Amino acid sequence: MPGLKTLLWACSLLALLLSLSSCGSTGAAIVQVRDGQPLLMGEASHPDRSPRSMSGQPGVPTRLRIPAIGVDATVEAVGITTSGELEVPTRQPWDDVGWYRLGPRPGERGSAVIDGHLDRPGGAPAVFWRLRELQPGAVVQVLDAQGAWWSFRVRALAYYPPTQAPLQQIFADTSGHYLNLITCAGDWIASEHQTQLRLVVYTTLIA
Repeated sequence: MPGLKTLLWACSLLALLLSLSSCGSTGAAIVQVRDGQPLLMGEASHPDRSPRSMSGQPGVPTRLRIPAIGVDATVEAVGITTSGELEVPTRQPWDDVGWYRLGPRPGERGSAVIDGHLDRPGGAPAVFWRLRELQPGAVVQVLDAQGAWWSFRVRALAYYPPTQAPLQQIFADTSGHYLNLITCAGDWIASEHQTQLRLVVYTTLIA
C-alpha cells in the first residue's frame, strides 16, 4: 500500500475526476451537498460483525455485495488513465466494479474506493444503476482474496459536479476505515461526453 504522500500525488492526477466512460443519461437527483461536504443522513444500529482473516489484515478485494440493491459483483483492480481519470472495469465493464488499487484495500485504514458504471450503451442498467437507492445504515460487504468478509455501513450519499468533488475526502481521508462507492449521476452532457454529476456513497467499516 502506498504512503499518504504517494496517494495524494495520485489523487492530484484526477483532474477530470471520475469521468466514467459511457456513463448514462438518467435524470438528475437533488444535490445533497452543503459547503462542499456531503450531508449525513442519519445513523443506524450495527449489523452483525463479519468474519475476518486469520491475520486480521484485509486482502485484495474480489467481490462486492450490496444486498439492499441486489449487487453481487466481481471486483477488478483499476488505476488512473494517462489523462488523469479514474479507470473502470474492463473484463466485464457493465457488471464488474473497479477497486482503486493505488489506495487502501477495503478494511484498511484510509479511504478505499470502488467505482462502477451506472448504465450500458443505450441506457440499460449496469452494476451501480440502483446505487442512488441506498439509505444510511445499509450494509456493503467486500470479500477478499483470503476468504474474509468485511462489512461497511452506509453513512452518507453526496452528489458533486466532476470538477468540484472533494478529492481529499473521497480518496485520502485516513481518520478511519472507509469504503467510498462512486458512479455517474445526473443528466447526460453530450458536448462533454459525460454526466452532469458524480454520486459518492460514503461507508464506514463496522467495528
